[in-house]
Amino acid sequence: MIQIEMLNVGGQAVQGLAIQHPGGEGHPNMLILLCKKGYIMCGYLNTEGAKSFEDAAAVVGGSCFEEILANPVKAVTPKAAEMGVEVGMTGAEAAEKLSK
Repeated sequence: MIQIEMLNVGGQAVQGLAIQHPGGEGHPNMLILLCKKGYIMCGYLNTEGAKSFEDAAAVVGGSCFEEILANPVKAVTPKAAEMGVEVGMTGAEAAEKLSK
């Protein structure tokens, strides 16, 4: 099942996309938050692909949008770092930087 939800993060519209249990029951959800200038992805996806396309992306673990926004950033691409996204900030803080 695919869920799409519009989220308000710091006054900015962020589109959440969740693919629930892509590997079947018991597998984690695949989550992506699409911001104006980049995106936040769960650990299911990898930074190497994002880097190769010069995307502004951050990795944040979580099983739902609320956790992705609350949990700390684990990795960033160079393009996201240029925009001020840092490891350790919350997903919400990263989303705000990627939405400006």
